[in-house]
Amino acid sequence: MKIIAISGYKSFIGNHFYNNYKKKNKIIHYKNDINNISELKKFVIKNKITHFVNFAGLSRIKCSKNKTECMKTNFKSIKSIINFFNELNYKPMFIFISTCHVYGNSNNKIKENSKISPNSLYAEIKLKSEAYIKKNYQNYSILRLFNVYGPNQPKSFFIPDMIEKIKNNQSIKIDKSVRDFIHVNTVSRVINFIISKEITGILNIGSGRGQSLKSIINLIGNKLDKKPLLEISNKKSKIVANIKFLTSKGFKFKKNEKNFNI
Repeated sequence: MKIIAISGYKSFIGNHFYNNYKKKNKIIHYKNDINNISELKKFVIKNKITHFVNFAGLSRIKCSKNKTECMKTNFKSIKSIINFFNELNYKPMFIFISTCHVYGNSNNKIKENSKISPNSLYAEIKLKSEAYIKKNYQNYSILRLFNVYGPNQPKSFFIPDMIEKIKNNQSIKIDKSVRDFIHVNTVSRVINFIISKEITGILNIGSGRGQSLKSIINLIGNKLDKKPLLEISNKKSKIVANIKFLTSKGFKFKKNEKNFNI
């Protein structure tokens, strides 16, 4: 029987995953500080955890404001968990939530083995955690999430920020960049799929569909029945996932699931 533990259960994605799959799986919240390794050890052993999904961590904005705390929570805690798992006779599956920000811009869809070029402290530390996991543990899945969106997302993220600006008739400054947006419910479904199929390795988690920021904002405007006030510069970048590895493992998108839908 699979016994799934999730840290960061109050996080945007963690909360959606739990609510979507709590009736189908045995999912237990790890409610203590992820940096408290002694408590985590007791929790894992007591509950006989078979799968651990690490949603805990500081956001990109919080990392930029506090490097020490970011290193502690986003890397050192991961290192401690992996070291502890290696002490166990059985090896729980460790699902690490990473980011597409470890990649640079690319005119082509980005594969898991594409050039790495982290452009923030947040991305650098995610990559550092990835490297430690790969070197020191075998039973892992590293999920490089692209632009996740959905209900109740914190306002500091792109989509809720755009919604707020359009509602308030605020000017929106963007460029001609293209991004890969994927709904949080799809991400939750992917995580459940990876757990059920015991898929290991590094996987890009995106829609595989590139959409311009302008088109996304106009779709939001149409939904709100308000015309966005856009100022568009000529700068352009593109970050879109190649998801062939994920689909080769048997994951299938539902009809219209790749479409942007708020």
